[in-house]
Amino acid sequence: MTVPPWVQDAVFYQIFPDRFRNGDPSLRPPNARPWGDPPTSDSFFGGDLRGISHGLDHICGLGATALYLTPVFASPSNHKYDTIDYYSVDPQFGDEHTLRDLVGEAHARGMRVVLDGVFNHCSLEHPLFRDVRTKGPASSYWDWFTVYGDRIVQQPEPNYACWGGVRTMPEWNHDHPEVSDYLLDVVRYWIRSCDIDGWRLDTVEYLPPDFVLKVRQAAKEEKPDAFVLGEVMGTAASWFKHKAIDGTMHYRLWEALVGFAAQGSLDGTAFSRFVRFMWRSYPPRNGRACYTLLGSHDKARFLTLSGGDARRLRLGAALLFALPGAPAVYYGDEVGLEGGGDPDCRRCFPWDTEQWDQDTLELFQRLITLRHKTPVLRRGSLTLGACTGKVASFVRRMEGQTAAIVANGGTTVVRAPSPGPGPWRDVLEGARFTERQLSLPPLGFKILVQGADTT
Repeated sequence: MTVPPWVQDAVFYQIFPDRFRNGDPSLRPPNARPWGDPPTSDSFFGGDLRGISHGLDHICGLGATALYLTPVFASPSNHKYDTIDYYSVDPQFGDEHTLRDLVGEAHARGMRVVLDGVFNHCSLEHPLFRDVRTKGPASSYWDWFTVYGDRIVQQPEPNYACWGGVRTMPEWNHDHPEVSDYLLDVVRYWIRSCDIDGWRLDTVEYLPPDFVLKVRQAAKEEKPDAFVLGEVMGTAASWFKHKAIDGTMHYRLWEALVGFAAQGSLDGTAFSRFVRFMWRSYPPRNGRACYTLLGSHDKARFLTLSGGDARRLRLGAALLFALPGAPAVYYGDEVGLEGGGDPDCRRCFPWDTEQWDQDTLELFQRLITLRHKTPVLRRGSLTLGACTGKVASFVRRMEGQTAAIVANGGTTVVRAPSPGPGPWRDVLEGARFTERQLSLPPLGFKILVQGADTT
């Protein structure tokens, strides 16, 4: 199994297109809300692909090297997870040429672009499902879906397979060969047409594993270093053993980061042992290709889960960038954007820099720069340092270099054991030391390196 080498060196930036930036006012929906209003489940704000292009300076200035965009294809919703046309960019966002231009601009800056593939289900208004609704069993596409009866019934409960029982999202029947062929052609088409660099597969746990494997194979036939990322809320070990995906959105690690850094419900020992357990549960090549995150469009913002305490967000970020995987920044987290559960976690990006938490932004930039400059943080092994009380400690090693992070999840000053004999360099503060103990402020941390690149 070959995992794209570029992924373990990447820093992702996730964008929910409707909420990032408006770059073409002519595309703004007539019912769009004023930018920055509280979001609702059905509100639109007018973000588009041209706006993402206009925001590349900010993203590159942060240090991100890859974009992950939630769905951009034609859909009636603001989130676009109910596709009407897999071969058309939603007019609210632009068109195929706009997407091709964005990918080209990103590539010119050395950035990769991963799109969201919603292949478990489609929209109620997808032309093929509309044909089934109209013609019943006489439809040529009747077998493309799973209907329990001789006609479509939507109320009071849908009589057809649909994602989570949501009647507006009928599921494809992947056992039907023509369905598989149709969706795999979509996978190939956008790699050929726009030179995208991979797919994030929505709701992988609802898809047949063999179909997911075919997606991965089709993507790599078009582009050998294409990245196939699965949205797996649980443990992804079986998906890696099946060789169906390269990496997973690491929600298990997210849960642990929330427990330790955001809410203090995990002590240092429990957190450290869980991180080690997850690392050893996946093949190293896949573990390094996991998309690690503090936030996403499906979860409350990390800062909000931290009770608005920016120190906790910064602690979570330090751990994210020091641990294995391809770390991701959910748009706005880097400037201190808050938000509760869906849809509140999908607020508009605040382009007024007066609203930005500059200290948090500076730390994200420094952590990302450190990640790029320090190979051991991207490719090294993982072992546990001394963990006690609220202190968690991890050591990363590869030939010629050792790094460590020592983190205090508590709200009092602590003395923590050094991760090993020095000399060490504190890469954020620049100090060199050989002491056997470190002093950590409340919710503080130190990232230490020895060997190459420590001067």
